[in-house]
Amino acid sequence: MLGEVFCDLQQPTLMSNIIDHGLAKGDMHFVIQEALWMLMFAVLGLIFGATCGTLGSYASLKMGEALRSHMLTVALVDRQPGGLEPATLITRITNDVTQMQNLVMMITRGMVRAPMLLLGGVVMSVIVCPDLAPILFVIMPILVIFMLWIVRRSIPLYTKMQQAVDTVNRVMRENLQGAKTIKAYVLEDHQLDQFNDENAQLRQTSQRAAMATVILSPVIQLLLNLGVVVALGYGGSLAISQTISDGQIIAFVNYMIQITSAMIQTVNIITAFSRAITSATRVQAVLDEESAEQLPVVTTVVPTGSDVEFDDVTFGYQQSQPILNHVSFKLPAGKWLGIIGPTGAGKSSLINLLTRSFDQYTGTIKIGGTDIQEMSLAAVHQKITVALQDSLLFSGTVRSNLTYGAKAATDVGLAAANQVAVADEFVDRLPANYDAPVEQAGKNFSGGQRQRLNISRAIVPKRDILVMDDATSAVDQTTNAEIKTRLEQTRSDQTTVIISQRVTNVMDCDQIIVLEDGQITAHGSHAELLKQSDFYRQLVQTQLGGGRHGHASTRTS
Repeated sequence: MLGEVFCDLQQPTLMSNIIDHGLAKGDMHFVIQEALWMLMFAVLGLIFGATCGTLGSYASLKMGEALRSHMLTVALVDRQPGGLEPATLITRITNDVTQMQNLVMMITRGMVRAPMLLLGGVVMSVIVCPDLAPILFVIMPILVIFMLWIVRRSIPLYTKMQQAVDTVNRVMRENLQGAKTIKAYVLEDHQLDQFNDENAQLRQTSQRAAMATVILSPVIQLLLNLGVVVALGYGGSLAISQTISDGQIIAFVNYMIQITSAMIQTVNIITAFSRAITSATRVQAVLDEESAEQLPVVTTVVPTGSDVEFDDVTFGYQQSQPILNHVSFKLPAGKWLGIIGPTGAGKSSLINLLTRSFDQYTGTIKIGGTDIQEMSLAAVHQKITVALQDSLLFSGTVRSNLTYGAKAATDVGLAAANQVAVADEFVDRLPANYDAPVEQAGKNFSGGQRQRLNISRAIVPKRDILVMDDATSAVDQTTNAEIKTRLEQTRSDQTTVIISQRVTNVMDCDQIIVLEDGQITAHGSHAELLKQSDFYRQLVQTQLGGGRHGHASTRTS
């Protein structure tokens, strides 16, 4: 890069020599000699510039690739409750990283070249033609002050612009994900108006940000062109009085052009910097999530036991309003635990803590007698699999989804899991069977089919502890009962946790917890809870009509 700048700075001086010492004296040999020097410096400048540009592009692209990958990794392993929303994460990982990538590309190419060419142009102008140098000393301070003012004014505007991009992404994402709901309520026009309002807001914010910097380049060109006019006028009068030569005037004007070029390149960097500094702040907010992810791992050994214990566990997004409040219970190995309670009681949060989706809680959670925060995440998930209510399927095939947690699973294992989840009745009818395609989010399957595939996916790895977090909410009662029966037959002596709003799903468990407002209000068997818990008794009365308080379980205790 410095080599390119050095080569560029030689051209005006060599041109001045040709005019003053070659053409003025009629020395053609000197003209050709200086012209060859100019050609050589031009070729060297081309080589240096091309090399620098190639390396700069490679460096920025590699930085963008590495940063996107690292940010996604941080987002995926985030254990902070109330983290960044998916819409803003998408914008930060794509748009914001692109802004930083563009800045790095411009910096590697121009951050050294532009200042050096600018400084070198000023120095060479003073050396070649000191009589015209005061022109630069008047113009340059004005330009520097003006550029600093523009930068200070533009950065807040670009921050608002990036926030507007977040909003547009969020609205677009909600509209695409909720398309069926929007159509069901015939709200297409309303949602389109909402999107158009946010889109217009983004356009206005972007215009204000762009207008803050768009004036910079014209003002620089105006002032430097005025400097050229003054240099020609004042230099011409000095040339007439034989104070300076024609070659010195031409060299000075060429250095002014180089300075103009360097200033415009600096303007482009400043514009990119104004956007990138905002993006860098937003990217750093994602990277800051990483600091809370690193917990000391005492052991990577997977515990042999499968008992689960919560000891005085409290968790919440705000400490003044805990979602779980002093929760304590113990589930012996091989037993079944049912968790039931009203919506928002903290049932799913309890499972999130057990699987270390969140680590910010007080108290102790143990698996097999080992504190889960002393275990590696891999060790925790080698003990537990979870079938969530949100039965997300990934684009690919049925096989790639079922083997998501057990890549080495065989067709025999998949068939066994599908049979337990009652997924065999539709998977076996698919033309390609396990190689049948799955579209994004599994939209080519019904809600109940997705849940059954989700349950099958949780069964395939054959973990010691299985958690069902309302995983059959979308299936019919008959299929739900069949899944429950088959689970009891295959996991009668394995630790299983069932979270459900249906009494029939939990009433045969060895223990049942009633969770209300983040606290355990009752704990015992089905028969015990009918005596202890008004909530449970009312739920049984509502769902079963009071006609069946016992059970006909196929499990053996």
